[in-house]
Amino acid sequence: MFAGLLGFSAFAAYAQTAPVVFNARGLVVISDADMAASAFNDGKLLRDNTAKDKLTSVKFPLERGASSGSVLVSNSVLTHSNSMAVPATGGLAFVLESRLRPEDDVKEYKDVKAEFPDGQKLFVIDIVNLSNPKVKFGFNVGKNPTSVDVNKNELLVTTQEAGKEMVFLEVDQDGKPTRMVQLPSGLDSTEVVTNVSFHPSGDFAAVTLGKSKSLVLYKILREGGKLKNIEQVGEPVKVGDEPTFGKFSKDGKFYFVLDSKGTPGNATAESELLAIEFSQTGGEHKLLGQTPVGENASAFAISPDGLVAVVGAAKSIDAFTSGEAKSNITLLNVGADGIATKVADYPIDGIYANSIAFDKDGSNLAVSIFEYLEYGDRKGGVEFWSVTKGGSPALSKQAGRISVERGSHTIRVIE
Repeated sequence: MFAGLLGFSAFAAYAQTAPVVFNARGLVVISDADMAASAFNDGKLLRDNTAKDKLTSVKFPLERGASSGSVLVSNSVLTHSNSMAVPATGGLAFVLESRLRPEDDVKEYKDVKAEFPDGQKLFVIDIVNLSNPKVKFGFNVGKNPTSVDVNKNELLVTTQEAGKEMVFLEVDQDGKPTRMVQLPSGLDSTEVVTNVSFHPSGDFAAVTLGKSKSLVLYKILREGGKLKNIEQVGEPVKVGDEPTFGKFSKDGKFYFVLDSKGTPGNATAESELLAIEFSQTGGEHKLLGQTPVGENASAFAISPDGLVAVVGAAKSIDAFTSGEAKSNITLLNVGADGIATKVADYPIDGIYANSIAFDKDGSNLAVSIFEYLEYGDRKGGVEFWSVTKGGSPALSKQAGRISVERGSHTIRVIE
């Protein structure tokens, strides 16, 4: 009898523990089903033509069978986790069609980054009902759009089309563009813009340049609340060998950017997280420090408590030939001086963990997994980790995960 009571107690405690805890209203993830992660190395797409690019929206707390919905929307993983922007309040998602779906008979490319068909659209998706997302419309923004960010009713989009390297849009409450301006970036015509990020104030934007391996800060000039122009602030600052994903700290004091050291699966060294202090008055921008964050890092998230979590593929892109189907999360503490210090590395099951996000109070993490070491009906996923805060921060994996279309690569949170 005593043993039975113990068993009942254990069951009751287990039943009260949710397999996924995430303190937010919702989460949005997009999946690129047009290629396997290993195609970065060998060019073999390993496609299933019945699998299509999707957006999946999830509402919390999770309920079995009733917490998510998905809709077909063209997107691409070839954008350094910059393919989607979602306001913190939700309502709409803005998704870049950075590259087009290849014809069904295309099985292989010599270089996926160079040969995938050009995209040019930005899609607007209604996510008011997270269980039933709907594509509203799409419109052209320029050849091979590379990144998008949102500030209130303003969007900044970067593309690889000459004259449209930076596109500024004002949209109405339905997401329709009421104004579109190609901004005079003043860049070399051969430059490639890979990332754009609004400052929390909305008055500045940081832009990553792929060819010159540098960052540029722009001031956004408005008149009567409307965009008038932009102007470069100070000189570009060099940021490593392969700068990719970047964003401002919550208070806007520092800017962080990943130097991945190479294309996914082909990095020549351990990735680094670089900390920059921009001068908003035209003085010298300062590189404050750089911290190793594991191999093939893809993206990072910044918590309200000053923690940074970096996610990367490690060696997993070659998992089907090496058996190393583990990606990596690196947890860091950021000091008052903006310099990040590594706390610990956490292996995570799955191939090509590509995007990561804290919930609204920084108590939990969501991580996208491109695919798993599985045969047959391959899927992607979103996995969850709990955060221990305080003087000795740590991560612990949660029991549950969300299954999504293969190729999941960009996550955004609705607070």
